[in-house]
Amino acid sequence: MIINIATNGGRSHLLDIARELQNLGHTINFYSYISDKRAIKFGLNKKCNHSILLLALPFLFLSKFRLFRHWSYRIYARINDIFIAYYMKPCDIFIGHSATHCYSLKYAKKKWGAITILERGTSHIERYIKNMKDVPNFKGFLKLDIVRENKGYMNADYIVVGAEHVKNSFIEQGYNSQKIFVNNYGFNSKFFYPTSSTGEFDIIMVGTWGYRKGCDLIIKACESKGYKLLHVGNIGDLDFPTNIKAKSVGVKEEQALINYYKKAKVFVLPSREEGLALVQMQAICCGLPLVCSQYTGGRDIKKYCNNPEYIIEINSYDVDELCKCIDKALALAKTQKGLRNYVGSDLSEISFEGYGRRYNDFLLKIANNSKTKSNEIKS
Repeated sequence: MIINIATNGGRSHLLDIARELQNLGHTINFYSYISDKRAIKFGLNKKCNHSILLLALPFLFLSKFRLFRHWSYRIYARINDIFIAYYMKPCDIFIGHSATHCYSLKYAKKKWGAITILERGTSHIERYIKNMKDVPNFKGFLKLDIVRENKGYMNADYIVVGAEHVKNSFIEQGYNSQKIFVNNYGFNSKFFYPTSSTGEFDIIMVGTWGYRKGCDLIIKACESKGYKLLHVGNIGDLDFPTNIKAKSVGVKEEQALINYYKKAKVFVLPSREEGLALVQMQAICCGLPLVCSQYTGGRDIKKYCNNPEYIIEINSYDVDELCKCIDKALALAKTQKGLRNYVGSDLSEISFEGYGRRYNDFLLKIANNSKTKSNEIKS
């Protein structure tokens, strides 16, 4: 099949989708602002990559200034949507990005009869707002953005999400469960594998440091219990603490992350809002016990593990509960000797290869259903 995949930015799991479906024999057209060189680095064939960097450059520049950051994103999303509609090649299936692709979904459907799919990385926008409403500095969304987001959901034939809790957020809003396909994200098996811990840090958090990821709760836990913390990633809307034993090393390339997972005993991610955090997959494949919230998708990953008790979900969003769960995870970490591995020897289902196979099966199924319906109408 000819599959067009468009993203609202650069490197994301949509590039992983493109690579895996390419490897399974589909003709892929991937639209983003990443260069051919970077696409090749992540395994995508050069001829599959259609960079729209020149279109994105002015908005990327404006996004560096706080005053223009949100508006540049909003304007770029709308321009990207219209541009992709007229720029992309004919296709059988079009996969777009939530919050960006709305009109292009309708266009691909009307122009070529394509099956349209929307990738949603986090919960339905109404649940997202509900989960984030008490977060400092969260300004919500403009009504126009909410309307546009909902139009995207409606325009798509199917919505693909990374975790069951995200699917449930759509069902709560009245969507038919048959429209929502859950495909748990994977990890790059070349970069992540069982490790031994140096024990230098008690806990590690990878991702943007901020309220959305529950980092304020991590700070309180460290203040209360004296945990030694390692952070890898950007500093977002929350200052990195100076009053606890903590170190932030900034953003690192994906292939370098394993060196930081080796330094820690436990991975912690008490997010207030998330889809399925890919860093969790990396961490558990490196053998770190995981402490997470109900909104990270950690619960979904348990089915891939021989020892699911190493994935611990906090039952309430408070510092005492988080400390209790971290202590439980640290106790499990103490029992780990040599190479840490509680997933098992078969990592095929939890890798991006397994993710691609599940996506491929889903696409073949809906394409076959579409042909059957078309034949029934003709007859």
